[in-house]
Amino acid sequence: MYMKNVWKRGLLLGAACLPLWVGDLQAARKVPISFEKYHGYTGSVTYLKAIQQAYPGLTQLKEIGKSAQGRPIYVLVITNQKTGTTLDREKKLSYERKLEAPNPSITDLDLGKSGHLLTGATHGNEMTGTEVCLYFIDQLLSAYGEDKAITELVDTKVFYVCPANNPDGLYNTVELGATQRSNSMYQDTARAPQRKDLNKDGLFAQVRYKDPKGMYRVDSVDPRVMVRLDRDSDYPADQRYSVISEAEPDKGIDINRNFPEAWWRKDLMPGGTGEFATSAPEVHALCEFVITHPNIIMVNEYHTMGGHVYRPMGSAGDDQMQPRDVAVYDYIMGKKYLELMEEEMPEAWKNPQQGTEAGKDALAASRNKYAKARGYELPYEWKVPYDEKADKGPYYGLFLDWLYKQCGMYSIVTELWNPAHDVPELKGLEGDELQRAILAYLDKQPGQKLYLDWQSAKHPEHGDVEVGGWLGNVGRNNAYPGKVLESICERQWQFDLFRSQLMPQMAIGEVTVKKQGSSGSTTILEITAEVSNEGKLPTGLQKTEQMAFNRGDVVWLAGPTDKLTFISGSAREKLGNLSGTMAIPGFKDPKGNKRTVRWVVAVEGHEKLKVVASSLKGGTVMKEVND
Repeated sequence: MYMKNVWKRGLLLGAACLPLWVGDLQAARKVPISFEKYHGYTGSVTYLKAIQQAYPGLTQLKEIGKSAQGRPIYVLVITNQKTGTTLDREKKLSYERKLEAPNPSITDLDLGKSGHLLTGATHGNEMTGTEVCLYFIDQLLSAYGEDKAITELVDTKVFYVCPANNPDGLYNTVELGATQRSNSMYQDTARAPQRKDLNKDGLFAQVRYKDPKGMYRVDSVDPRVMVRLDRDSDYPADQRYSVISEAEPDKGIDINRNFPEAWWRKDLMPGGTGEFATSAPEVHALCEFVITHPNIIMVNEYHTMGGHVYRPMGSAGDDQMQPRDVAVYDYIMGKKYLELMEEEMPEAWKNPQQGTEAGKDALAASRNKYAKARGYELPYEWKVPYDEKADKGPYYGLFLDWLYKQCGMYSIVTELWNPAHDVPELKGLEGDELQRAILAYLDKQPGQKLYLDWQSAKHPEHGDVEVGGWLGNVGRNNAYPGKVLESICERQWQFDLFRSQLMPQMAIGEVTVKKQGSSGSTTILEITAEVSNEGKLPTGLQKTEQMAFNRGDVVWLAGPTDKLTFISGSAREKLGNLSGTMAIPGFKDPKGNKRTVRWVVAVEGHEKLKVVASSLKGGTVMKEVND
């Protein structure tokens, strides 16, 4: 299913690209990595620094900010640092400063390439996402120079990988064993979570104790299992339990509710977390990074659990999205994800032209107006956080929504890990039966210490308790280390590799020059250039040009301003956003993905000219004009 021990890339990269065999990959790997245990914050940082040293020409390690407790937030930049260009490298400043104030520095090369951002551990106790980020780094760099298609990707695109958005939560969960979803409340590492090792076993698991208002009961079949009760359950008070962590987590805020989009709800009440949007230092750092890297067009934010993907939005329905964007998300990305998950997809996705209209008829009586408008219900594996049937936004201040709505990026959230899908022995099980089967499965796994039997202990607040259950630095909502975790990493690698191959790519075709006349040292030239987007998707989302921090594609004829006069055309010609080479169901750009630009210019002397095509999200390319 996951192509283990065979080959890893031929499926997505096509028959023209020979697959890279596992043996070749091992030989190409400069920094060994294993997924037999979680790396946590410390292990992740150690790995990132080793990677940066091993691949100095392909990587840069950037500290983009610090957590509440002062831990650095790192982004690994992966791209060939000797390829590409930026507009300001080809078009010099017309009026440089002559005073003491310095002129702006040259833009980093990565900003001239289409970008893909991957993030993990926004919630500190969801460390599977961190492992997926590390796996992606390993696969991409190990294949560079060995796999033609991946080498081209690293040469022409840029990847930004942030394995730990929430360093404090990740550190406290993995290194300290105190499961922590939020960021840290305290700005002092001395105020770490209180680790109450009640039974002195050196481990930090769960605590269960009798509580008439508790929301759990002991399973009647396997007493190790704690079954969560419904809110309106009439289960006897004397048989109810509460379940807490043996180690008390540091209580901060959920940073995935602290982003600017819809932080204020429609009723002008705060919907997000924190004192104000971006009040969390981790959120502020990430927002600043994204805003200063407008070349990013793809984003995947890894969470757990569920085994599905969320596409935008959480605070609003599809009527706040652009139809073409929905088509790209569902018909292209969603279809591929369901294929990789080996799940059935909506009929409309198989044949959009026929299926969508048929679906609208079939959904005529549905109370989901968004499904009726689309022509299909979204499947479990590919959906939106917004409550479509109740028509209300249950989530505000999401990173997902901010990236799409305000930054013009194809953002998604992958909820990694579903034991009933990802472990063959657990296929199709649910509820109490699934919990029992999980423990039975783990009992048979050598060396897997993920769950502890319950033992009597004393708690300083709750008195007689039992300690056991899931270990704090594992948690049941994370993939089991080893082959299960690695198989999930492999599937996600395949999906994000597919999305990377959709990114736009500016290109300059033939440039023709015709001499129209001359007078002394001045020559009149007619210059024609063909500019195109050779990537699969357009150079922007449907309404990208109307968003702040975004612009349409432009093409420059660059040369010394004092020796170049434009008779026809201008130095900068606006192109709008160019279409891609892939057909988007229901949408066809009559202009296509190519534009022809014509200039008539007077050039003094024998100055060299350049055609520079620049797209904010599709990259910048240059071609010299040969007269």
